[in-house]
Amino acid sequence: MKAVVLNSHGPIDHLNVSQDYSLDDLKYGEIRVKINYCGLNHLDLWLRRGGTGDKLSLPRIPGSDIVGTIEYVGEGVFNLSIGDTVLIYPGTSCGECDECKKGRETLCREFKIIGYHIDGGYSDYIHVAAKNVVKIEKQNLEAWAGVPVSYVTAWNGLVTKGSLTMFDTVVVWGAAGGLGYAALTISEGFGAKTIGIVGSKEKERFLRERGYKGHIVVRSDNLQKEIRELTNNSGVDIVLDHVGQETWKESLKMLKRGGRLAFCGVTTGHQAVTDLRYILGKQLAIHGSWMGDLNDFKEVVQFIEVNENLPYIWKVYNLEEVRDAHQVMEEQRHVGKIVLKVNEEEQIQ
Repeated sequence: MKAVVLNSHGPIDHLNVSQDYSLDDLKYGEIRVKINYCGLNHLDLWLRRGGTGDKLSLPRIPGSDIVGTIEYVGEGVFNLSIGDTVLIYPGTSCGECDECKKGRETLCREFKIIGYHIDGGYSDYIHVAAKNVVKIEKQNLEAWAGVPVSYVTAWNGLVTKGSLTMFDTVVVWGAAGGLGYAALTISEGFGAKTIGIVGSKEKERFLRERGYKGHIVVRSDNLQKEIRELTNNSGVDIVLDHVGQETWKESLKMLKRGGRLAFCGVTTGHQAVTDLRYILGKQLAIHGSWMGDLNDFKEVVQFIEVNENLPYIWKVYNLEEVRDAHQVMEEQRHVGKIVLKVNEEEQIQ
């Protein structure tokens, strides 16, 4: 089968398309999915570059956000059929430990992210456990390919761990990016007051053009002052921070007493200085989200179906153009999600 195979860490030219990659045999409880689209994430860049400190092995097929069509149903699968369109949960776990039995797959010692620790969606086909997919309608598939990692992470941080309600005020860093946009969508869907932080007027316009009606703050030296003005000097209930080192201190400052920090990324670095008085004096709660659990995934898919608010897709590249797609993402020349088209969609009769 056709697949993009990363044989060694390094620059973009390390991404090579192979025409003769093969899959292992289908296991009990698995399905074979013909991949239609695969969305890009920063995980793809981290895998390619290496040096993250995570236990990564090569060769590896990248790609965590996968939507496709079931081509074959293995033994022990009864709730799915050939031809069903499915969205794939981007993680795997042992299914046997105490954490898995409690529905907390991301705490399993064997938890792995598809396309990062194990082979992913830059390929014609993939074998996955039937229990780890959700059936979706055969429409807007390229937009669905922008959902899994960003939306399940935002849901885990805001809803599952952050206890989001309609009475909360939520700040989202990087609000025009994939994860940030997902967080805004979820927060608005709950009826919460939202404040999106962006890096430029261009990204502010992007959010307005997408129909976002909440507050927007363009990053500047007056950031904390603007947040205070928008909250009558009380601070915010929840901050979703996926930026890391650059924003950590600011996130703690803008939280109100009893506030919650939903932390889910280290894009700008993983070592931050913390003034512990903020945590102690304001009685803050800090929750880390390493993606989200299977139940988060199912809940957020249902949420999207009800609210009909899919992510914005900036551009769709063919699989053979994967280097161009990585170049654009690495240079941050896009606003919205980037998606790879792997196989043609089947036409609805």
